[in-house]
Amino acid sequence: MSVTICQSMGFVVSALGIGGIIASTCMDQWSTQDLYNNPVTAVFNYQGLWRTCVRESSGFTECRGYFTILGLPGRARSRQG
Repeated sequence: MSVTICQSMGFVVSALGIGGIIASTCMDQWSTQDLYNNPVTAVFNYQGLWRTCVRESSGFTECRGYFTILGLPGRARSRQG
């Protein structure tokens, strides 16, 4: 009986893990940058595995897909100070 419960729980946990992997791969918000406090540009930038998007304060959103893996931007440097 306890073996069946353990196997069932293992299946449920693995199914949740696979669902999480699929969901996180499809999401565009892997890297976000909020520039709403900047008085010059009020935009919200976010990037995913497949495309990069810009959302302006007016509500307009523009997304551009990555057409090649070699065209991806380099890793962003962290700000210090």
